[in-house]
Amino acid sequence: MAANTDDIRASVSKDIAALQQEVSRLQKMISAQGAEAYYEVRGRAGKAYDEALPRAKNAVAQIKAEGAAAAGAAREHPTAATTALMLAGAIGFLAGYLLSGSSQPQPRHWWR
Repeated sequence: MAANTDDIRASVSKDIAALQQEVSRLQKMISAQGAEAYYEVRGRAGKAYDEALPRAKNAVAQIKAEGAAAAGAAREHPTAATTALMLAGAIGFLAGYLLSGSSQPQPRHWWR
């Protein structure tokens, strides 16, 4: 019986060692795949950034130019600029007033 128990222990020890080796091999595979995926995503992000950067710089330059032109026009014609801003404010106020009045539901009393 003792020999049989020793054989079982030896067999279980071999199985555990084999499982440990398999787990180690699987961890290495997962690590390699994770690193590969990381570098692939990093490369794609770098390409997207490189493609978007010139467009963003161009857009910023255009916005700055338009802002400078608008500021120059406002300096040259202060009365027209003031009138335009007041008109835009009045239209915004009127739109807000009309929308706020139409969105309120009719009050319902508990006895109805």
